[in-house]
Amino acid sequence: MYNLDGDYMQKNRYWHRLDNAAKIFPAISKKDRSNVFRLSFYLKDDIDPVYLNIAVNETLKRIQVFNVQLKNGIFWNFFSENKRIFKVEPEPSEICKFFKFNKNNGYLFKVYYLNNKITLETFHALTDGTGALHFLKSIVYKYLELCGYNVYHEGKILSEMPFSNKENEDSFVTNYNSKIKQKLTEEKAYHIKGDSFKDNWTLLFKIKVNTTDFKDVVKKYNVSLTEYVAALIGYSIYDEGVNVKVSKKPIKVFVPVNLRPYFNSYSLRNFSLYIKNTYDPQKEWTFEDMLTVAKSDFEQQLTKNNLHMRLGSLVGIEKNFLIRITPLFLKNIFFKIGYHILGESINTISLSNLGVLDLPDSLKDYVLDVDFVNTSNSLASTIISYNNTTNIIFTSAIKDLSIIKSFINQLKKDGLDITIETNYWEDYDEIL
Repeated sequence: MYNLDGDYMQKNRYWHRLDNAAKIFPAISKKDRSNVFRLSFYLKDDIDPVYLNIAVNETLKRIQVFNVQLKNGIFWNFFSENKRIFKVEPEPSEICKFFKFNKNNGYLFKVYYLNNKITLETFHALTDGTGALHFLKSIVYKYLELCGYNVYHEGKILSEMPFSNKENEDSFVTNYNSKIKQKLTEEKAYHIKGDSFKDNWTLLFKIKVNTTDFKDVVKKYNVSLTEYVAALIGYSIYDEGVNVKVSKKPIKVFVPVNLRPYFNSYSLRNFSLYIKNTYDPQKEWTFEDMLTVAKSDFEQQLTKNNLHMRLGSLVGIEKNFLIRITPLFLKNIFFKIGYHILGESINTISLSNLGVLDLPDSLKDYVLDVDFVNTSNSLASTIISYNNTTNIIFTSAIKDLSIIKSFINQLKKDGLDITIETNYWEDYDEIL
């Protein structure tokens, strides 16, 4: 058994600045907007917390991006090496709950266990979904190895690969070109409103669909799976949103795009930008009409040039001389104002698709299912696929479930058999 009380963590001094996407999160995060997202692997057997704890600390020795603590500088926050031992915890009932880093040995992520499930919850300043998925795959691989299972990485587990400085790269700065920019102007979006659950409790709806059948449906419409889901979310909001049809504000479905394939990046830090589908709620819409708009929006916005222009504009702001010399406490005030103007107010809902989980063949016998979960102060949605099952997950901070029901009805109308899992129980009515 490995002694966790020993001199365990890596000794090399390590620190880095927060990337462009990360800078805003320390300033705007709070109890009702945690900016924490979740990834979970369901294994064949119940989890041994002792081996899991060793697996996390072993993995932290190799993956430096997660082995940090947040520090306050004069002008910017920064990450510095964290030499404390990380401790796993039983999974709480709350999803993606805001947590204080100083009560977590300084770490900006949590690892939970519950029955056969291992869950990683990550503060978004640390990384995005792609970076977190690499980390969790490495933890699970090490855990299975410690449990004595015969596993082989097949070049798909990052912790088993030689270290590269490209993992720690701020790819926003690396790919910044001051000549490639566009104006960042956005009109305000329609917001989903309703009575909230008490104590920032979040409802989860997991919709499981056979991936082969799903692909047949989207092929019939001549769209991608992400385009289909984005359009259906837009249509469900149009169909069931409160006062949406008299609103002058458009429905906007924001979709994060992993920039790594476009810029040949291997960074484990944040490297994604949003594209969006926009729908005027005062028009008469059919689902098919929204599919046409979604496909057109994706085709226009999903080009390297358009993504590069948005990247240039965002990095250009942080490189502005006046911004750079502004003290951190004033920057934090500006971040809060800027987020309301250029973030929260312009977005109706986000849809994040992590694609197909790619595991070594030797792990597929032990990993049964996967979750990818994001939250917001209204409604959020995610997609991840594994083992010929596509999991579409909605989280809701509000009690009105009509939009989710409308979404499910269209899936059924298109002939898809679905299975639903949720954290809701009837007796919750008494407390929520």
